[in-house]
Amino acid sequence: YFGRIDKKGNLLVQTVLVSENLYDLNKIIILPDQNINVYGSIKNDKNIYSSYINTVNAAGKSKNLEAKFSVYSANLNDVTYYEETKILMAETKSGKNDLLNISLTLIDLNTNQQVWNKKINSENNEEADQVYITKGKNIILLGKKYSDDFSKYVPIIYKLSPSGEQLWKKVLSVPGNFFNQNLTTDETGNLYYICGYSRESTGTCETRLYTFTPENESINNMVFQEISANGILGLKNGNFLIYGSNVVVHESNVITKSKFMIFDKNLEIVAEKQMSVNDYPDNVLLKTNEKSIPSSSDFNTAIQLSDGRIICAGRVYMPAAKAKNDADRQNNAFIVIMNSDGTIN
Repeated sequence: YFGRIDKKGNLLVQTVLVSENLYDLNKIIILPDQNINVYGSIKNDKNIYSSYINTVNAAGKSKNLEAKFSVYSANLNDVTYYEETKILMAETKSGKNDLLNISLTLIDLNTNQQVWNKKINSENNEEADQVYITKGKNIILLGKKYSDDFSKYVPIIYKLSPSGEQLWKKVLSVPGNFFNQNLTTDETGNLYYICGYSRESTGTCETRLYTFTPENESINNMVFQEISANGILGLKNGNFLIYGSNVVVHESNVITKSKFMIFDKNLEIVAEKQMSVNDYPDNVLLKTNEKSIPSSSDFNTAIQLSDGRIICAGRVYMPAAKAKNDADRQNNAFIVIMNSDGTIN
């Protein structure tokens, strides 16, 4: 699914792109000619991964598709702007008998040519999750280090120079069942790392936060209750937004409800919102049929607009037929636009 909306939330374009063997989508990049690259990965029945790069115009029409398998596996995990006309791609690669290893590639968007490629050398199986560029053009790489039998994993963070040379590596101790992890920095370069997980003993969820200096010295850590965060976003006023979902029991039905929290530099929560049955689409669906199960939702990504407003986007799992209690349920795109202080008009 590909869609465009304006700043008021009005739908401008929506279409379906070619997605044969599609495994995951992870980023959209606007090109210098105003076309758009959609990045992700494909996977075949032999567990071979390869990059999915679909170039589309503003109307959503595909102009070029790169999605071919090779002998070696290369899972495209993340893409980010390095400069205005350059992007950095993080991939997890492996050959027939090789360890999983992380590879970084800098691409010039004007020429679509590789500037450089760096393999992250390690004696362990390691997988990329996120690549982040600091104000000084240093590279922060977030990933996972697996045990030899792939039964366990722990977070790893690399800091690299602008040319891709390793400065330091950090391994974090967090609950082993964490779902997602993400990081950002503040204006001084301090790193803020989060991961979301569930507490099996209570059936609740939490998010753990670690902060440390650019030199890899620990600063602080804390736990946010009743939210399993998928990501963290540094805001223009110095606060931070974490977004994801919370587990809710509604009339014996276990569902998830999208949720966000905003906290300040002192790690104090200044705003939070959890979507409820009083919010769209439940406030419409449940009026149509009171026996209908409330929707499940989750925020997967967030950005801050130039005017300070915040957009959280994800998916909502809701009945396909609004008037039927036993209707099939389907995923739908879900977007919430809020003010910079977290209020929703």
